[in-house]
Amino acid sequence: MKDMIKKVKSYYEYHGLWKTLKAIFRKIFHIKSMSLTNKMKNFDLNIEENDDNVILKNNKNIFIFATVPYFDVGGGQRSAQLAKIYNKMGYNIFYIYAFECSEENVPFISIPVSYHKYIENVSYEEIDMYAKENDIFLFEAPTKAFNKFLALAKLKKCKIIYENIDNWETSLGSMLFDRETLKNMIREADMIVATAQKLVEQTQNYVKSYSDIKKDVYYLPNAVDDELFDPRKNYEKPDDLILDKKNILYYGSLWGEWFDWEIIKSLAKDKNTSITLIGDYSGIKNIVEEMPENVHFLGVKKQTDLPSYLSYIDFAILPFKPGAISDYVSPLKIFEYISMGKIVLTTELPDIQKYPNVYASNDIKDWNKIINNKNEIGEWDSFVSKNNWYARCTEILDLLFPENSKKTNEKIYNNLSIIVLNYNNKQVITRCIDTLLMYNKRYKYEIIIVDNQSSDGSYELLEKKYENKIKLVRNKKNGCSSGRNLGVENSTKEYVMFLDSDQWILNKYWLDNYINMILNNKNIGAIAWNAGWFNNEGRAYKVVDGFDFRYMDPNILARKDIGYLATCGFIMEKHLFEKIKGFDINYDPTCYEDTDLSLKIRNSGKEIYYSTYLGVGHLPHQTTKSGTAEHTKLINEKADYFYTKWSKENKKLLENYIK
Repeated sequence: MKDMIKKVKSYYEYHGLWKTLKAIFRKIFHIKSMSLTNKMKNFDLNIEENDDNVILKNNKNIFIFATVPYFDVGGGQRSAQLAKIYNKMGYNIFYIYAFECSEENVPFISIPVSYHKYIENVSYEEIDMYAKENDIFLFEAPTKAFNKFLALAKLKKCKIIYENIDNWETSLGSMLFDRETLKNMIREADMIVATAQKLVEQTQNYVKSYSDIKKDVYYLPNAVDDELFDPRKNYEKPDDLILDKKNILYYGSLWGEWFDWEIIKSLAKDKNTSITLIGDYSGIKNIVEEMPENVHFLGVKKQTDLPSYLSYIDFAILPFKPGAISDYVSPLKIFEYISMGKIVLTTELPDIQKYPNVYASNDIKDWNKIINNKNEIGEWDSFVSKNNWYARCTEILDLLFPENSKKTNEKIYNNLSIIVLNYNNKQVITRCIDTLLMYNKRYKYEIIIVDNQSSDGSYELLEKKYENKIKLVRNKKNGCSSGRNLGVENSTKEYVMFLDSDQWILNKYWLDNYINMILNNKNIGAIAWNAGWFNNEGRAYKVVDGFDFRYMDPNILARKDIGYLATCGFIMEKHLFEKIKGFDINYDPTCYEDTDLSLKIRNSGKEIYYSTYLGVGHLPHQTTKSGTAEHTKLINEKADYFYTKWSKENKKLLENYIK
């Protein structure tokens, strides 16, 4: 097969047609891979139309008109990040792109959107069928291909955003920049965004020239997915990462005229340094061949793989030549570098010089001084919390729909108690409580922390740090069931929610989807953020984490075809909790108590639903000794008790949800 490909390549290169043939193959591969992705989602997740097991997303659509596909540069560009986060916030995402991916060896990436198509395969009538008033249309480039959809958005009274993400008046815009389209977008936009300070100035000049109406230009630079780029997690060292005494990393585009290869050559003179470059290098083979041996080209990687590489290196770099392209950019990767607690070396780009742990200079001697010195890393968490993608997405929503940001008078708003257990979780629980307090203006919930006889000083810390901001209760023993029951006893609201101490809140709208589902579906007894099934022996078996999209198709909001719910983000009525007599304390200290509660809810005639659309992050395995012999023994004991109990109570609740 390889010999045949070589012969074909040789023939087409001779006739000057090899690039054309490669483009055809790439397009065929792309269409096939997208088809396989869709089939995989439907098959694995077992979604069918009119399935009464699910609650569909049906009221919130965002149409993103991007320059490139979601999977371009490993799924790391701005349009992909906005799509990913808005999907997590419960929106239907329609992702339409103007240009096919030109990269080679593109990794297979699952795409968390309802609709993903190349613009030439999208009809006006198709989008017209889905779009409705107050949906969001976001355009990230002034290309002619988007014009008819801009007109459609205006006709349907949708909210229109124009984002100026690059200096299109340079070579970057040679294939897409259309001034008449830019004029139309500026005139029709409900919101105008620029991602870099110089782009703000440029865009303000556009507004003055093209619009009779005074419009603001909002500075919204790029950001980080800090759930993904989290230095608190443990990462395995990638097999292809070559390390030395000093280790430097860059990922992103390698082919641009703005990339300064002289910096790479200069850094590589130190033979104790390993330089890793991640990105498509198929178009720069001549540069690759002349690079020293300690410069390693690894090709394109999924964005989800990048934290593993960052975790093991010493310095992250941005070797961009200052100029008409680089000066107008908000480098997305720099936020990811910072979020992973890395020292960043960069040229003097306007937007980033005051970012934490960033050293900016155009002189390579300054770079070498930093590399060869011991450097203290300053605090960066507060910067990251203000510059994550949830912050960007909520700011857009607040500016487009200011009336929604003040919504506090619904049935469950102001009527919720949040209960968190603490057992020697001093290292993680403060992030949980801090973010609960940070995002409580909208909901006004009460926070109840139940301490299960901690011995690490965490009870004293919580008592001193939070005082009257939380209700701190001490359990007489260490028990998940007894502790949560105690939390409910001390609650004063009509609804209760259980969170784990190793979770944290991600955005100001974090509870909206759960509240709206409860208000609109009378049969819901509980909704939770995690779930699983049973095996033939009636034991808790597979969990949603083992499936693509955590077993949540991008088209649906919640599903009930699961066996049980976990209590990490679990909401229900206090009246129902008391009616079914809460958690069974026979499961203390832990294991199967949430599984048991789920079946008690179903046995009472109510239904349980699983939904990922709760705005929480999770740092797993911080609250248990998972994997130890002691924990395995405990699981088996509680599993036996659970199976014996429910074999007598209602065995069908086990048999109907086998995976």
